[in-house]
Amino acid sequence: MEVQIPIVKKTISKQGVFNQRYRNKHRAKYNDYMREYQRKRSQDPVIREKNRVNQLKYYAKKKAKKLAEKLADEEILLQPK
Repeated sequence: MEVQIPIVKKTISKQGVFNQRYRNKHRAKYNDYMREYQRKRSQDPVIREKNRVNQLKYYAKKKAKKLAEKLADEEILLQPK
């Protein structure tokens, strides 16, 4: 005979519930604040240059990966059977 252990649902603490309610109540204000913050950051020349460099690195890595996959596929096709 197996003993069934009751499943206990995880509950959020009272502080967590308060935080959720506060966030939801002030969501529009927070979104406006973040939109303005991101706009100011994007206009900063230092941040803009940093983003550009990171994008170039990302796309170079992506291109190298795609090329490596293509060469691997061709290598498989060229192998004699």
